[in-house]
Amino acid sequence: MVGCGGWEVPEQGWRKGPWTADEDQLLTDYVSLHGEGRWSSVARSSGLNRNGKSCRLRWVNYLRPGLKKSHLTPQEESLIIELQALWGNKWSMIARCLPGRTDNEIKNYWRTHLKSKEKSSSYERKSRIQTLKQQLKDQQQQDQQQQEQQQQDGLEETVFMYPTSSGDQCHEPLVFDRQDGTSSSLLGEEEEENLWGGLWNLNDIHLNFDHTCGMQNQTASCGDDPCM
Repeated sequence: MVGCGGWEVPEQGWRKGPWTADEDQLLTDYVSLHGEGRWSSVARSSGLNRNGKSCRLRWVNYLRPGLKKSHLTPQEESLIIELQALWGNKWSMIARCLPGRTDNEIKNYWRTHLKSKEKSSSYERKSRIQTLKQQLKDQQQQDQQQQEQQQQDGLEETVFMYPTSSGDQCHEPLVFDRQDGTSSSLLGEEEEENLWGGLWNLNDIHLNFDHTCGMQNQTASCGDDPCM
Protein backbone atom coordinates (compact mmCIF):
# COMPACT_ATOMS: atom_id res chain seq x y z
CA MET A 1 0.00 0.00 0.00
CA VAL A 2 1.30 3.45 -0.99
CA GLY A 3 0.35 6.48 1.11
CA CYS A 4 0.44 10.22 0.46
CA GLY A 5 3.72 11.54 -0.93
CA GLY A 6 4.68 8.18 -2.39
CA TRP A 7 5.79 6.68 0.92
CA GLU A 8 5.01 3.03 1.38
CA VAL A 9 2.72 2.39 4.32
CA PRO A 10 3.50 -0.93 6.02
CA GLU A 11 0.59 -3.28 5.77
CA GLN A 12 -0.79 -4.96 8.82
CA GLY A 13 -0.92 -8.68 9.38
CA TRP A 14 2.65 -9.64 8.56
CA ARG A 15 3.40 -13.24 9.36
CA LYS A 16 5.67 -13.74 12.40
CA GLY A 17 7.30 -16.72 14.02
CA PRO A 18 9.55 -19.46 12.60
CA TRP A 19 10.15 -19.60 8.90
CA THR A 20 8.96 -22.61 6.95
CA ALA A 21 10.92 -24.43 4.29
CA ASP A 22 8.58 -23.08 1.60
CA GLU A 23 9.21 -19.50 2.77
CA ASP A 24 12.96 -20.06 2.71
CA GLN A 25 12.71 -21.34 -0.86
CA LEU A 26 10.62 -18.37 -1.97
CA LEU A 27 13.13 -15.94 -0.45
CA THR A 28 16.09 -17.77 -1.98
CA ASP A 29 14.52 -17.71 -5.42
CA TYR A 30 13.76 -14.00 -5.12
CA VAL A 31 17.34 -13.05 -4.09
CA SER A 32 18.78 -15.24 -6.85
CA LEU A 33 16.66 -13.39 -9.38
CA HIS A 34 16.77 -9.80 -8.10
CA GLY A 35 19.84 -9.72 -5.84
CA GLU A 36 20.21 -8.49 -2.30
CA GLY A 37 19.07 -5.11 -1.01
CA ARG A 38 15.57 -4.82 -2.44
CA TRP A 39 13.89 -6.04 0.71
CA SER A 40 10.94 -3.66 0.68
CA SER A 41 9.59 -5.28 -2.46
CA VAL A 42 10.09 -8.89 -1.41
CA ALA A 43 6.61 -9.45 -0.04
CA ARG A 44 4.94 -7.91 -3.09
CA SER A 45 7.13 -9.71 -5.64
CA SER A 46 7.72 -13.10 -4.02
CA GLY A 47 4.38 -13.76 -2.41
CA LEU A 48 5.84 -13.88 1.09
CA ASN A 49 3.74 -12.49 3.91
CA ARG A 50 6.86 -11.16 5.65
CA ASN A 51 8.09 -7.59 6.04
CA GLY A 52 11.33 -6.41 4.52
CA LYS A 53 13.33 -6.47 7.75
CA SER A 54 12.35 -10.04 8.50
CA CYS A 55 13.35 -11.13 4.99
CA ARG A 56 16.71 -9.38 5.21
CA LEU A 57 17.59 -10.94 8.58
CA ARG A 58 16.51 -14.37 7.41
CA TRP A 59 18.71 -14.14 4.36
CA VAL A 60 21.76 -12.64 6.03
CA ASN A 61 21.76 -14.88 9.08
CA TYR A 62 20.53 -18.20 7.70
CA LEU A 63 20.15 -18.47 3.93
CA ARG A 64 23.11 -16.54 2.53
CA PRO A 65 25.64 -18.79 0.69
CA GLY A 66 28.93 -19.41 2.50
CA LEU A 67 27.54 -19.32 6.02
CA LYS A 68 29.12 -21.73 8.46
CA LYS A 69 26.73 -23.96 10.34
CA SER A 70 29.33 -25.46 12.67
CA HIS A 71 30.28 -24.24 16.13
CA LEU A 72 32.87 -21.52 16.47
CA THR A 73 36.43 -22.80 16.69
CA PRO A 74 38.88 -21.84 19.49
CA GLN A 75 40.74 -19.68 16.97
CA GLU A 76 37.53 -17.81 16.15
CA GLU A 77 36.79 -17.37 19.86
CA SER A 78 40.23 -15.84 20.43
CA LEU A 79 39.76 -13.49 17.48
CA ILE A 80 36.35 -12.39 18.75
CA ILE A 81 37.81 -11.63 22.18
CA GLU A 82 40.66 -9.58 20.68
CA LEU A 83 38.43 -7.62 18.30
CA GLN A 84 35.80 -6.96 20.95
CA ALA A 85 38.50 -5.54 23.22
CA LEU A 86 39.68 -3.36 20.30
CA TRP A 87 36.37 -2.23 18.79
CA GLY A 88 33.82 -2.87 21.49
CA ASN A 89 30.39 -4.23 20.53
CA LYS A 90 30.68 -3.40 16.82
CA TRP A 91 29.53 -6.83 15.75
CA SER A 92 29.20 -5.99 12.04
CA MET A 93 32.86 -4.96 11.87
CA ILE A 94 33.90 -8.06 13.79
CA ALA A 95 31.83 -10.28 11.48
CA ARG A 96 33.76 -8.99 8.45
CA CYS A 97 36.90 -10.50 9.97
CA LEU A 98 35.28 -13.92 10.40
CA PRO A 99 34.14 -15.19 6.99
CA GLY A 100 31.02 -17.29 7.18
CA ARG A 101 29.92 -15.84 10.53
CA THR A 102 27.18 -13.28 11.01
CA ASP A 103 27.11 -10.31 13.34
CA ASN A 104 24.04 -11.71 15.08
CA GLU A 105 25.71 -15.07 15.60
CA ILE A 106 28.85 -13.45 17.02
CA LYS A 107 26.86 -11.17 19.31
CA ASN A 108 24.81 -14.05 20.72
CA TYR A 109 27.89 -16.21 21.18
CA TRP A 110 29.69 -13.39 22.98
CA ARG A 111 26.87 -12.79 25.40
CA THR A 112 26.29 -16.48 26.20
CA HIS A 113 29.84 -17.88 26.22
CA LEU A 114 32.60 -15.28 26.22
CA LYS A 115 31.47 -12.31 28.30
CA SER A 116 32.02 -13.97 31.69
CA LYS A 117 35.21 -15.59 30.44
CA GLU A 118 36.52 -12.20 29.30
CA LYS A 119 35.93 -10.70 32.74
CA SER A 120 38.01 -13.46 34.32
CA SER A 121 40.72 -13.08 31.68
CA SER A 122 40.76 -9.32 32.18
CA TYR A 123 41.34 -9.76 35.91
CA GLU A 124 44.16 -12.22 35.23
CA ARG A 125 45.78 -9.83 32.74
CA LYS A 126 45.65 -6.96 35.22
CA SER A 127 47.21 -9.18 37.88
CA ARG A 128 50.01 -10.24 35.52
CA ILE A 129 50.64 -6.62 34.53
CA GLN A 130 50.95 -5.57 38.18
CA THR A 131 53.36 -8.43 38.84
CA LEU A 132 55.51 -7.51 35.84
CA LYS A 133 55.59 -3.85 36.89
CA GLN A 134 56.75 -4.80 40.39
CA GLN A 135 59.44 -7.11 39.00
CA LEU A 136 60.67 -4.36 36.69
CA LYS A 137 60.78 -1.87 39.56
CA ASP A 138 62.76 -4.30 41.76
CA GLN A 139 65.21 -4.97 38.93
CA GLN A 140 65.78 -1.25 38.35
CA GLN A 141 66.45 -0.71 42.06
CA GLN A 142 68.91 -3.61 42.10
CA ASP A 143 70.75 -2.28 39.04
CA GLN A 144 70.97 1.18 40.62
CA GLN A 145 72.40 -0.26 43.85
CA GLN A 146 75.01 -2.23 41.91
CA GLN A 147 75.99 0.88 39.96
CA GLU A 148 76.36 2.92 43.14
CA GLN A 149 78.47 0.17 44.74
CA GLN A 150 80.76 0.05 41.71
CA GLN A 151 81.23 3.82 41.84
CA GLN A 152 82.04 3.63 45.57
CA ASP A 153 84.59 0.85 44.99
CA GLY A 154 86.25 2.90 42.25
CA LEU A 155 86.47 5.94 44.54
CA GLU A 156 88.09 3.92 47.33
CA GLU A 157 90.65 2.49 44.92
CA THR A 158 91.54 5.98 43.67
CA VAL A 159 92.09 7.24 47.24
CA PHE A 160 94.33 4.23 47.98
CA MET A 161 96.50 4.83 44.92
CA TYR A 162 96.77 8.62 45.36
CA PRO A 163 96.45 9.63 49.04
CA THR A 164 95.64 13.30 49.56
CA SER A 165 96.39 13.74 53.30
CA SER A 166 99.36 15.94 54.23
CA GLY A 167 101.13 13.13 56.07
CA ASP A 168 101.20 10.94 52.98
CA GLN A 169 102.53 13.51 50.51
CA CYS A 170 106.17 12.83 51.47
CA HIS A 171 105.95 9.19 50.47
CA GLU A 172 106.09 7.75 47.02
CA PRO A 173 102.66 6.74 45.67
CA LEU A 174 102.08 3.03 45.54
CA VAL A 175 100.54 1.01 42.73
CA PHE A 176 98.39 -1.90 43.77
CA ASP A 177 98.93 -5.07 41.75
CA ARG A 178 95.56 -6.76 41.17
CA GLN A 179 97.12 -10.16 40.42
CA ASP A 180 99.24 -10.92 43.50
CA GLY A 181 98.12 -8.14 45.87
CA THR A 182 101.66 -6.60 46.16
CA SER A 183 102.63 -2.98 45.69
CA SER A 184 105.65 -1.34 44.13
CA SER A 185 107.04 2.18 43.96
CA LEU A 186 106.69 4.35 40.92
CA LEU A 187 110.48 4.49 40.25
CA GLY A 188 111.15 4.62 36.57
CA GLU A 189 113.46 2.25 34.72
CA GLU A 190 115.98 5.06 34.18
CA GLU A 191 116.25 5.79 37.93
CA GLU A 192 116.73 2.09 38.65
CA GLU A 193 119.53 1.85 36.08
CA ASN A 194 121.24 4.89 37.65
CA LEU A 195 121.18 3.18 41.07
CA TRP A 196 122.76 0.02 39.66
CA GLY A 197 125.30 2.15 37.81
CA GLY A 198 126.28 3.82 41.07
CA LEU A 199 126.93 0.42 42.66
CA TRP A 200 129.19 -0.62 39.78
CA ASN A 201 131.12 2.69 40.10
CA LEU A 202 131.80 1.93 43.79
CA ASN A 203 133.34 -1.39 42.80
CA ASP A 204 135.56 0.36 40.26
CA ILE A 205 136.78 2.80 42.93
CA HIS A 206 137.59 -0.09 45.27
CA LEU A 207 139.62 -1.90 42.57
CA ASN A 208 141.52 1.26 41.65
CA PHE A 209 142.35 1.85 45.31
CA ASP A 210 143.75 -1.67 45.73
CA HIS A 211 145.87 -1.28 42.60
CA THR A 212 147.33 2.05 43.80
CA CYS A 213 148.23 0.62 47.18
CA GLY A 214 150.02 -2.27 45.52
CA MET A 215 152.11 0.04 43.37
CA GLN A 216 153.09 2.14 46.37
CA ASN A 217 154.26 -0.91 48.34
CA GLN A 218 156.36 -2.07 45.42
CA THR A 219 158.05 1.34 45.12
CA ALA A 220 158.85 1.39 48.82
CA SER A 221 160.51 -2.01 48.59
CA CYS A 222 162.72 -0.88 45.74
CA GLY A 223 163.83 2.13 47.76
CA ASP A 224 165.19 -0.04 50.56
CA ASP A 225 166.82 -2.55 48.25
CA PRO A 226 167.63 -1.11 44.81
CA CYS A 227 166.28 -3.30 42.05
CA MET A 228 169.12 -2.50 39.61
